[in-house]
Amino acid sequence: MTADNTNNLYFFAILPPYNIAAELNEFKTEFAEKYKSLKALKSPPHITVIPPFFANDTFEQSIEPKVNAFVKNCPHISIKLNGFGQFNHKVIFVELEKNADLETFYNGFSAFFTSFGFEITAMSKFFHPHVTVAFRDLSPENFKRSWPQFETREYKNYFSAVSIHLLKHRDD
Repeated sequence: MTADNTNNLYFFAILPPYNIAAELNEFKTEFAEKYKSLKALKSPPHITVIPPFFANDTFEQSIEPKVNAFVKNCPHISIKLNGFGQFNHKVIFVELEKNADLETFYNGFSAFFTSFGFEITAMSKFFHPHVTVAFRDLSPENFKRSWPQFETREYKNYFSAVSIHLLKHRDD
């Protein structure tokens, strides 16, 4: 599918339960207040499974029952959050412990998603599940200030993922 002005930007993600999302939002708020990194606050805490793609408005209604049927046949996935990581000195995230069940789900859901004619770019095929707490608007200076604080900070939690959500990017 190609992008045009009538399409919206979507992605599929696993959302943690409310209590864990609240903890993750505290990290995002800390980055916003102390380090001026605000963009991570625009979306709920999540683990991206299918990266952003364009689709029209009717996609939401047509895909929902198909996704529900797919997920109904999948086992729950144990998600273990453990510490912090970073990408390219620009993004800081909560790390997930390596998880064969999540990898299997990703591979199956990716095949399911591409069966509808969507493509997953080569860069996006690299699956590194995580929960972003500071986005690319984290300045190099603030990365240098914040990373030593988070590199060794302990954070552990776990939950059972039971569904996947279609999220729509907001323009604001």
